[in-house]
Amino acid sequence: MFSSFVVMLLMVGSSIALFTDYYKDERITSLNRSNQALTKQLQHMSTKVNELDGRMQTVEQNDDDLRVFTELPRIDPDVRKAGTGGALGDYVDVDLNSLPEGVKSETKRVNHMLSVLEKRIELHFDNIKDVKDKIASDNAQLKHTPSIRPVEAGRITDKYGKRLDPFIERVKHHNGVDISAEIGTEVYSAAAGVVIAAKSTYSLGQGYGRHVIIDHGYGYRTLYGHLSEVWVKEGQKIERWDVIGLVGNTGRTTGPHLHFEVHKDDAPVDPLNFFLN
Repeated sequence: MFSSFVVMLLMVGSSIALFTDYYKDERITSLNRSNQALTKQLQHMSTKVNELDGRMQTVEQNDDDLRVFTELPRIDPDVRKAGTGGALGDYVDVDLNSLPEGVKSETKRVNHMLSVLEKRIELHFDNIKDVKDKIASDNAQLKHTPSIRPVEAGRITDKYGKRLDPFIERVKHHNGVDISAEIGTEVYSAAAGVVIAAKSTYSLGQGYGRHVIIDHGYGYRTLYGHLSEVWVKEGQKIERWDVIGLVGNTGRTTGPHLHFEVHKDDAPVDPLNFFLN
């Protein structure tokens, strides 16, 4: 009886041992499959990260080109490299010691590159904001910079610079240009701005007669003299091509024409440099 019990125990023990060995083998096989799958995923991630790094280099080159185009200073290469150094392990939050050495080092490398890419992407978005702000500022300045003839028709009878004054018969500096045109010809604002002077009253034979002065900002002002009619008022906001009055023969003049001046930082400059059309 005792011998039968011993045999039974041995059989049960053998069965348990066989089952345990089988379970261990199956678990090891399963773990090996999982490790192989994870290794493949890691290799795939590594390839994708390398591709992203290449694309990011192209984006950064485009960033530099945009900054040159908008006259912004290039981003210092040292700034772009910020955060690319340091130990690879600094970017890994889990214990990798149980992994094979090759998998462990590649995991650290991928995590490190992802962290660096994140910082480079943040820098890219900061750069895009800088470029957009610069373009908006440039567009505003262009909008407020004189750039058209204030009358479409007519010829220039007197240019900017020294000339023989027809009234005193002496050489004198002419602060603007005179554009001959028929009385009643429409006069356009050369750029966006605010009317700071709209003079409808004048003394016969003196000064600019009826005239308009517009402050365009960015240091620019324009003057439109000898008008027959003034169509704007002080404080009025003006856009380029808005009609501000009509050509006339008022003030100190020898005939119908528009006297047009451009001032930059309180000094007269040659208006012909601003006739871009």
